Amino acid sequence: MADPISAISTSIRPIAPIATGAVAPEGPAFADTLKNLMTEVVGSQRAADTAAQAYATGRTTDVTATMVAVERASISFALMLQIRNRLLDAYQEIQRMQV
Repeated sequence: MADPISAISTSIRPIAPIATGAVAPEGPAFADTLKNLMTEVVGSQRAADTAAQAYATGRTTDVTATMVAVERASISFALMLQIRNRLLDAYQEIQRMQV
């Protein structure tokens, strides 16, 4: 035979309030991370410019180090550009949300 259905409890339990003292997350802020990224990109571009000028003026003959510096600057700039594009896409998506 089938077991009888038990009665549903009608007692309402209150929900605990949300804590008002928000705890700040550990680690650097998002804006600080972006600033550090920008600083690294600018630094790599300056290093690439210095290496290219040193090679062009004949102060160095190390083509490999010059090309590595230029490619490092190019890749870091491309990464920064992709991060910017993703952030803009996320911002536009948030703007399209209906409240």
